[in-house]
Amino acid sequence: MKKYDVALFDLDGTLSESGEGILDCVKMVFKETGRPLPDEKTLASFIGPPMYDSLVRCGFSHEEAEDGVEIYKRNFLESGIYKNRVYDGMFDVLEKLKKSGVKLAVATTKYQPFGERIIKMLKLDGYFDFIGGATAGPERRTKAGVIEYALKNLNEDNSSAVLVGDTKFDAEGAALTNVGFIGCLYGYGTREEMEHYCPNAEFVESPEDITSFILN
Repeated sequence: MKKYDVALFDLDGTLSESGEGILDCVKMVFKETGRPLPDEKTLASFIGPPMYDSLVRCGFSHEEAEDGVEIYKRNFLESGIYKNRVYDGMFDVLEKLKKSGVKLAVATTKYQPFGERIIKMLKLDGYFDFIGGATAGPERRTKAGVIEYALKNLNEDNSSAVLVGDTKFDAEGAALTNVGFIGCLYGYGTREEMEHYCPNAEFVESPEDITSFILN
C-alpha cells in the first residue's frame, strides 16, 4: 500500500551530493565581481535556494545579482555540474517506489535546463515522470512555485503528495503548498531549521529510510 501517490524529490542534498561543485561556482561569482568571499556559514547557505535570492541576501543589487547568476551558470556548466554524485542507496529507493506505483517527480529550484541535464547525467531520468525546475523570472523561483508546477503537470492533488528534501527552503515550500514533507538529515540542512517551517515533518537519516515513510 501507498501512503502517498506522488513523491517529489529535491535534487541537491537529497538525490545527489553536489555541494562541492555549487560552492566552487559561487566562489567564482565573488572572485569575478571583485567582492570579498563570505564566511563558510554564508557560503553554505547558497545550497538550496535560487542563486539570485542568495546573491541579493549578500548585498547584490538586482542588476548585480542577475549578472552574478550568469557568471554562476557559466562556471557551473564548465565544471561544477560534473562534481555531482547520486547518494548511495538512492537508486534502490527510486526503484522500489516506482515498482509500487508511486509517481515520481523532481522539484528543484535549480534552473530548469540544469536540473534536466543533471538528472540525465546521473542516469536518474528513467525513474521520474516529470522534472520541475525554476525559471529565470520570478514566476517559478520559489520551492512552493516549483511544487505547484510539478503537481500541475502530473495532474495530481496536493493532498496525495509528499516532498522529500533537505533544507528549510524545502520544508517551507511543503508547508506553503500543504504537501507532506520528509526531511533528509544526510543533506545540507538541519532538523531544527526544517522543523521550524514544517513542524509535522518526518525525518530520515539515510536514503534507505525514505521508502518506509512513503509506502505503508
